[in-house]
Amino acid sequence: MTAFVLLRPLWLLALLPLAALFLWLRRRGAAGGWEALVEPSMLKALRGLGLLVEGGGRRMALLPWLAAGALAVALSGPAVLRPGATEFRALDPLILMLDLSPSVVADESVLNELRSRAAELLAGAEGRPVGVLLYAGDAYLASAPTSDAASLQGLVAVLDRGIVPVAGSRPDVALSMSRDLFAAPDVQGLGGADLVVLSDGGGITPRAIEEAARMKTDGARVWTLALPRAAEGAPPADGAALEQLAAAGGGAAFASAAVPDLMARIARARTARLAEESTAGQAFRDFGPPILLLALLALWPLFRRQR
Repeated sequence: MTAFVLLRPLWLLALLPLAALFLWLRRRGAAGGWEALVEPSMLKALRGLGLLVEGGGRRMALLPWLAAGALAVALSGPAVLRPGATEFRALDPLILMLDLSPSVVADESVLNELRSRAAELLAGAEGRPVGVLLYAGDAYLASAPTSDAASLQGLVAVLDRGIVPVAGSRPDVALSMSRDLFAAPDVQGLGGADLVVLSDGGGITPRAIEEAARMKTDGARVWTLALPRAAEGAPPADGAALEQLAAAGGGAAFASAAVPDLMARIARARTARLAEESTAGQAFRDFGPPILLLALLALWPLFRRQR
């Protein structure tokens, strides 16, 4: 289902003073309260002459309020993403950061989980450029971002112990390397990039948290997928550290099996970012103008001539 976004959400704040003014006037009886201003005998005569109409006057008094509310909603810019609009941000990469530290590769079941979830992320890229970065005690770019994500399935399938020669767990080095790669003058930059860390949470130090925060400052988002458990004899998986890393990077942490939820959340984040850009008018179908017509229709009965 295509989600609605608000291109100019601050306009909705206008509904608050509007509602307050309406309630205040309603409590004072200022909307058509002729009974408080005219003598009962004169009021009866005015009704007899047809100059006051029962019932309808109060309903008509609501129309300006309805029109003002519709105007505020229209100015807030309710909109949906046009089909294919993500092509406006086709250069935003999705980077898979795969943890090949000893606590992951020592257990074949954990390593299989890593391969499986990485393949699932590649399958859900939907044409978005995807890159792969491997890390343990050091970080290595396995593949620069490519729009042919299917071509990376073979690379993911052969991941094994010994591919990364330096033992250890340094996600901070991997994040720093990602930032340096996309800060190069011949690439688009970090803005709009999504980095997904598949890890058991080992090696997440304050420096790694700091690197994730720098990524967020540069416009990227860091997400984490927690592998279900560590190898035998290794420290238990650190889900709290992964949550802290994702929070610092402007993303969120997910369980290993929640890849569909992660991809849906990433899609919503991309849509929200696109709504804030100068190209939003081209990427979204704005329903503000049709709602303005509804506001005019609400005012139309007030301009009818009475016979």
